[in-house]
Amino acid sequence: MKPARFAYTAPDTVEGTLDALDRFGDEAKVLSGGQSLVPMMNFRLARPEVIVDIGRVSGLDGMSVSNGTLTVGARVVHSRLEAPTVSTPDGRSESLGGVLGSLLPVVARFVGHLPIRVRGTFGGSIAHADPAAEWCILARTLDAEMVALRQGGERTIPAADFFETVFTTALAAEELLVAVRLPILGEDWRAGFCEFSRRAGDFAVVAAMTAVRLEPATGAIAEARIGVGGVAGVPVRLPAAEAMLVGETPGAGLHAAAAEAAAGEVDPVGDLHGSAAYRRDLVRAMVARSLAQGAGASG
Repeated sequence: MKPARFAYTAPDTVEGTLDALDRFGDEAKVLSGGQSLVPMMNFRLARPEVIVDIGRVSGLDGMSVSNGTLTVGARVVHSRLEAPTVSTPDGRSESLGGVLGSLLPVVARFVGHLPIRVRGTFGGSIAHADPAAEWCILARTLDAEMVALRQGGERTIPAADFFETVFTTALAAEELLVAVRLPILGEDWRAGFCEFSRRAGDFAVVAAMTAVRLEPATGAIAEARIGVGGVAGVPVRLPAAEAMLVGETPGAGLHAAAAEAAAGEVDPVGDLHGSAAYRRDLVRAMVARSLAQGAGASG
């Protein structure tokens, strides 16, 4: 398979990239790692007139922590998140610790196979917006913020507004996703991530991420987040299941009840990978396992 004919430009600065996007508009498509876009072009599912390759653009491949937020540059490759390190204000590099530092490697190892993880990029996955993609689910569950640049301005887009439908985001044609901001989860948080796929490296049929904040004095759940992918056109939060957890003490019975509520809250559509009922059952299983993982139990 070969892609349709296209023009190609490879700016080496953010300014040059924004200029190209402004000139070509809807005719252009940004190429980062290429692990999603190139196969779609080869199958003629995507036929951009112009490819804007940002592989030479500097300044988009760093990770840093500031004011309780982890900023991940759009060109950070997936494999870097298997052992995440961040830049410190004094120019050093150190491992990202804490709950988020433990969660990111768990999620990263579900992303494709190693050749994909060393080439594909975090920002590319977010901008591609596959509703079953691991980073999209994480971004939605943690209420990430997407930082987009255009000529003459910058805007921050909450994850809840960023993902619009399958492969469609709130990014305008002239905008470039340059970074994603993730909240640093404190030590009172517990998080887990589970997914089911037909084969290792495939996109998930269903994936679930959970994060709960515990009251230090009582151990009860003060705040809960449950996000799932593979059941709708975008990754979704499940507020009814989240509400069931708040005020309760984590345990197998509570996890099962919340998972049951999560299964009832989704309205999946069946396809060749599984019926709607099958996907609903997977939501039940993945949410329960993710909660157990976060609580330190075996799934």
